[in-house]
Amino acid sequence: MSILSGSLAERIQPAVVFHDTYTIQKILTEYAEQYPIHSIQVIATNGEVLPTIHHHQNALPFIQYLLDWLYFREPVTVQIQHQQQNFGQLVVYGNASTHVSFFYTILLALTISFILLLALLFWSANAVYRHLMKAVNPLVQTTQTISTNKNYQLRLPSSEISEFQEINRVVNELLDKIEASTRALQHENYQLSHQARHDGLTQLPNREYFHQMLAQSFAQGAQDSIALLFIDNDNFKEINDRHGHAAGDAVLLEMAKRLRQALNQHDFVSRLGGDEFAIIVKNIEDHHDLIRISENLLHCCRQPLIFNHHPIYFSFSIGIALAQSASSPEMLINNADMAMYKAKQLAQHWYIFAEHGRMAKG
Repeated sequence: MSILSGSLAERIQPAVVFHDTYTIQKILTEYAEQYPIHSIQVIATNGEVLPTIHHHQNALPFIQYLLDWLYFREPVTVQIQHQQQNFGQLVVYGNASTHVSFFYTILLALTISFILLLALLFWSANAVYRHLMKAVNPLVQTTQTISTNKNYQLRLPSSEISEFQEINRVVNELLDKIEASTRALQHENYQLSHQARHDGLTQLPNREYFHQMLAQSFAQGAQDSIALLFIDNDNFKEINDRHGHAAGDAVLLEMAKRLRQALNQHDFVSRLGGDEFAIIVKNIEDHHDLIRISENLLHCCRQPLIFNHHPIYFSFSIGIALAQSASSPEMLINNADMAMYKAKQLAQHWYIFAEHGRMAKG
């Protein structure tokens, strides 16, 4: 402001010397419009106030009032001289409008920069979030599927993020162990279930499994087409006494094998215990089907079993009962058991329990 005031004093010096108020007014107005000046006064040596300029601003911001008070409270005074003679003085009050404009420019630039920075941060955070979710979503979906469906054969997919890839590797190793453990448990459960429902020697269904299948047949209303066959070895005790229990077990195994081979795939062969077997045959149309089945079964035991290079001959008797002649599984079992004891007394070794409690050979 001192340099500006000195320059202005030199500029108006001739006009002051010649008391040219018009020129003074023009120069002061020009400076007031071009520079941050609040007011300019020219005072002659005799105290006369020559042209004065006041730059009025409406509603000055508080910060300009503050800066004006701090930095431009005192005027800059310059003596106007010519040839060492004093013709008056120039009094200049500056203002902080330039500073305020600069401050607003800086503030605007900072605001724009801050907004751009926030936008950049938001975009970066959103990009990172999308990248993370791209890696997390398959992990979440796969684990939910595994949890819901108990499908431990699924594996987490690979990830571009090394930390997630390490998590996937550890989880997949855990799934490998769970799958192996589950398979072992399922196999063990199957073995236990099989053992609970099958005979340990012949691996045929046991008595409990037989009763379940017979009850199921009655529940399904299939009595009109099924029959129950009770089979008992005729000379099993003699074989055990003569050849030993190992030979007896071999005979039971051979009986199970031959009975299974002589029947259809859908017929149910079971061992009730000891030398007793039970067969549920299906798709029976009349007594002739039962006679044919009985003769086929008896025919399969005519060849001896070779045990330790010795032939062992065995035979069995067959008691037959039609399911349509019984009102319950228990009644059907009782009818077949009665027919079996009757068959042991006959040369043909089979007997059919007919309807209404009558015995008939068929």
